Amino acid sequence: MVKPDAARRRIGNVGKRKGATIRDVKTNKFIKAVAHHFKQEGKIFVPRCTELMKTGHGRERAPENPDWYLIRCAAVLRRVYLRPGVGTGALSVVYGNKKNLGSQPERTTRSSRGLLHWCFRSLEGLGLVVKGNKQGRVVTKEGRKRCDTIAFKVLTHASRKAAAKRKVAAATK
Repeated sequence: MVKPDAARRRIGNVGKRKGATIRDVKTNKFIKAVAHHFKQEGKIFVPRCTELMKTGHGRERAPENPDWYLIRCAAVLRRVYLRPGVGTGALSVVYGNKKNLGSQPERTTRSSRGLLHWCFRSLEGLGLVVKGNKQGRVVTKEGRKRCDTIAFKVLTHASRKAAAKRKVAAATK
């Protein structure tokens, strides 16, 4: 007979409840997991000009990572999940950077709003995001469900890795 605690651990419960949200997971791990999910799924629309495109006029070069568009879409999805009603203008401030002006002081610039528009279009094509009633975009019920399942998988994977490390450390003592 299996004890209830052992069964709960095997399923991968987090605490006393089953499930997780974006707020329970580290940001970079969640974004990498969602981008990997988008790449595996292969349904997301990627514009043809992404290899030539810079993320903003404050940058010197285009991103070197070939999957940078998927990562940006995942980051945008996370931002919209956490703050419904956000639009391209607010996100362009968030993803902005400081522009190097040579001997002059640096100046803060916004990122490309066109790129954010294409990210929203790609996410709308998957049915994860829709236009809000008043302004910006909001996550759909399907989008929230998929984000939460990915967050739960990331969290349980991390807890399993930690348990394996503890087991190895205990065996070496």
